[in-house]
Amino acid sequence: MLRSVRFWASFAISVVFIALFLRATHPRDLGHALQQGDYTWLIPGTAVLFVAISARCVRWSVLMRPVAPMSPQRLFPYAIIGYMANNLLPARAGEVVRAYVLGDREGVSKMGTFGTIAVERLFDGCTLVLMLLVAGSIVGFEDSKLQAIAWVSTIFFIAALVGFYVLTLNEARAKRVIHFFLRVLPARFEQMAEEIADSLVESLRSVHDARSLSLVTLFSVAAWTIEAGAYAVIGQGFDLGVSFAHYCLLLSAANLAIIIPTFFGGTGPFEWAA
Repeated sequence: MLRSVRFWASFAISVVFIALFLRATHPRDLGHALQQGDYTWLIPGTAVLFVAISARCVRWSVLMRPVAPMSPQRLFPYAIIGYMANNLLPARAGEVVRAYVLGDREGVSKMGTFGTIAVERLFDGCTLVLMLLVAGSIVGFEDSKLQAIAWVSTIFFIAALVGFYVLTLNEARAKRVIHFFLRVLPARFEQMAEEIADSLVESLRSVHDARSLSLVTLFSVAAWTIEAGAYAVIGQGFDLGVSFAHYCLLLSAANLAIIIPTFFGGTGPFEWAA
């Protein structure tokens, strides 16, 4: 790992953003705030966070239908494993861990599972952009860094959403496009790669019917709104005295910032944006 260019690039990005964070927030002030906090609010805050994770598991069960029907309760431990790994491994590698562990233990397609997680991330990003724009319209977009996050994330996720639906609207076309690019592989790997790609395409098309799209959208909005509630509960412990819209703005900006691949769990961009 120490010889990996990606590892050191992620580490460098984290260091830069941590430096920017410390430049904006003096460590002494931060320490004083931590001393004054009422940590009993962590108990209800954690409970609310688990409700948000439960909503995400309901959404994941909808996305998993083309791969393998699985209940939200059955998916819950794998979701927890993925979130744990995201906080310990660089470059959001927890998503790969989640797909691998679920595929290995439940005997389902790992690539198909990873496809459902990719759709999750796309809907998460679109939901956060919407939350950022709505909350920002309420509390204001005066900060230049906030404006930068809003512009970059909006353009990125609109392009990603359009590209996703253009690619996957027609299953046969999507497979043809992917198979075309797989021709560069050696012949002995091409057939196996095509089978993996076909499984990926099928899982990516999990939101092409109206009911699945509505459910995934509903639970995406619900999950992030509930998680903003967890931020608001923790905020009570620090007596911040701000509106719920401020917490929605904090949640969306900080989580959109960690699109940038970083060292451990989004360390750096998350703190800087928050």
